[in-house]
Amino acid sequence: MKEQLEEIGNVQTLKDFRVKGNLVVLIFENFKLKILPETYEEFKFVVGRDYKKDFLYQVIFINDKYTAEKYIISRVSKYMYSEYEAKQLLLKKFDNISSDAIDGAISDLCNGDVLNDEKYASQYKDFFDNSYYGKYYITNYLSLKHISQEIINELTFDSKFETEKCKKYFELIKNKYVSNNYAKQKKKIFDGLLKRGFGNDISLSFLASIKVDPYLEEKKLIRSYLKCKKKYDTKKSDLNYKSITNKIISHLVYEGYEYNDIIRIIKKDEEGEIKND
Repeated sequence: MKEQLEEIGNVQTLKDFRVKGNLVVLIFENFKLKILPETYEEFKFVVGRDYKKDFLYQVIFINDKYTAEKYIISRVSKYMYSEYEAKQLLLKKFDNISSDAIDGAISDLCNGDVLNDEKYASQYKDFFDNSYYGKYYITNYLSLKHISQEIINELTFDSKFETEKCKKYFELIKNKYVSNNYAKQKKKIFDGLLKRGFGNDISLSFLASIKVDPYLEEKKLIRSYLKCKKKYDTKKSDLNYKSITNKIISHLVYEGYEYNDIIRIIKKDEEGEIKND
C-alpha cells in the first residue's frame, strides 16, 4: 500500500467505499486502499473529502498496527507468548508491515495486558516446576525468550523445593540405565539431572543412593569383556596376546569398570572359568 502512495499526488479525494469480506475498501481517484473496519471507524472517512498523503500514511500505519494486534490476540488463546516471541512471530508473518508498526502493536498489547513478561515467566516457572525441571533450566529457558534479567531475578527458587523436584525426577530415571555398568549408570543419571537444570550438589547427593549389585555388575563386566575380546580375536589380529589384553583393559577402564575387577575377570578367563557363549 505504501508503494501506491508514493506514486500519487499529495492530495486524494475519496470517491467511494465498499465493504468486502472483513475489510473496507476505500476508493480514491488513482488507487484503492484496503483497511480494517476498526481503522475505518477511527478515522471517520467521508466520501468527497480530500485527504493528504501524509494522513494516508498514518492510516496505513494504524491499520498495520491493528492487523498485527488482531493476529496476536487470535493466537494467545492457544499459546502464551513473551514480548520477544510475539515480535518475532509478527516479523515472520507480515513482511509488508514496518517494524515501527509492529513495535507499536507490541506496546499496545503490553498496555492491554495481552502480553505480560512477568506473567509469562511466572506461569512457565509453574509449568516447569510441576514437570520437575530445576532452577537453571527454567532461568536459561526464560533468558532464551528474552525475558529481562530483572524479572527472572524476581522469581523465587526454594532450595527445599528444588531438592524435592530433583528427587522425583531421579526416581523417574534411576532405572533407565540399569543395563549399563555402575560407573556409566551414575554418569548418565548425573548428566540427566544436570540437563534437567539441577545443580551439582543436589544431583550428586542422589547418586549416593544408587546401590551396586556385585553379581549383576560382574555379569555386565564379563559381557563387555567377551565383546571386546571378540573384537580383538587373535586369529584375525596381527597383535600378540599381551597387546590385545592391554587394549581390552584400556577399553574396559574407559567404559568405567574398575581395573582390579578387569584383571580378575581376565584371570578367570585364562583359567577357563568364563564361558564364551
